Amino acid sequence: MNAGSWSPASKRAALGVIGLILLFVVWRAGDIVRPFIWGAILAYVLLPLVSLLERRAGMPRTVAATAVFALLLAAIVGGGRVLLPLAVGQILDLQRRLPGLLTNLEASLSGTLDQFGLGPLQQDAIQSSDFPGMLARAVVPIAVGLGHALLEFLVFLIATFFLLRDAPRLSDWFRRVLPPGQRAELVPLAKQVSELLGLYVRGQIILIGIMATVTTIGLTVFGVPFSFVLGMMTGVLEIIPIVGPITAGAIACLVALGNPNPFGWSQLVYVGAIAAMYTILRHAEDYFVIPLVIGRIVRLHPAVVIFSLLAGGALFGLLGVILAVPLAATLRLVLIYVGAKLRDEDPFSRLEAELEPASSHDGPTALQPSASGPQRATD
Repeated sequence: MNAGSWSPASKRAALGVIGLILLFVVWRAGDIVRPFIWGAILAYVLLPLVSLLERRAGMPRTVAATAVFALLLAAIVGGGRVLLPLAVGQILDLQRRLPGLLTNLEASLSGTLDQFGLGPLQQDAIQSSDFPGMLARAVVPIAVGLGHALLEFLVFLIATFFLLRDAPRLSDWFRRVLPPGQRAELVPLAKQVSELLGLYVRGQIILIGIMATVTTIGLTVFGVPFSFVLGMMTGVLEIIPIVGPITAGAIACLVALGNPNPFGWSQLVYVGAIAAMYTILRHAEDYFVIPLVIGRIVRLHPAVVIFSLLAGGALFGLLGVILAVPLAATLRLVLIYVGAKLRDEDPFSRLEAELEPASSHDGPTALQPSASGPQRATD
């Protein structure tokens, strides 16, 4: 060993200190780091396509990354030209109809609560609320947030391109910084984690598209206004387990409650039909779509999912909520590896078993618990 060389313990201590500093920076600079994290997620989804162009078409890495990035921009621009006018139109329509919608909502709630003898409670809630004032106070923050979002979107695009182009360099750097003695095991562990994250992220994107499309069609059939906006919101909220689907269904039910239904039903029956539609779609996704789309997955106990959501939201806000479940699943793989090493067992036999295809009778996965309640626990 050279006189100036560090001992293995010193190297591990240095890496630990660097890791803690990076975690602290990410925690304190969430707004700055956020577009880079989103860029990393999207790049992770698109990396297989870049690698495919490299292998099959013989393109240099930069050319392949540029081609995929150009396709991404074309999809964003094309989708924006088709979907954005529809979304903006429904949002403007919502703004125009909001006073009448709130009036209908108040009348429907009043009639429903009167049936259960809770009329005074509803009057107190109305007197303590100030919908017009809240809307007026929200105008300036929304305008400022829009400008900030545009800047973050630009940073997000730049980060996505560079991550697509430089992913092999980052992978090589990761291999080089690993201690040579542990490299033979840590690299396969990283590969298992990458397989899990890729499975989860790509599956979630497909699920978002499916739920957004089906919900939009269902709300349109029921005559619920702003069905496109509500459907897109439902799809996006799919990425937040348990809480997201319940929130989306509750918002759609409130909109339906404030909208005179076209079928001549009572408002309570109409809202119940919307709630039933969301419940049926959710269970259909749990039992049929998720097993087919995701296929292989590491299960988490519902209590772990809820704790992860709360901890992620407390530390990093909405981004923490979105990333909480895949990070918890990743941590589970790491803990399985560490536990096997502590018992002097082969960790990879257990890790491979965790990523085996799930049986068709397993039902919903715990990474996507049903909105109706926790599913069975595993391990």
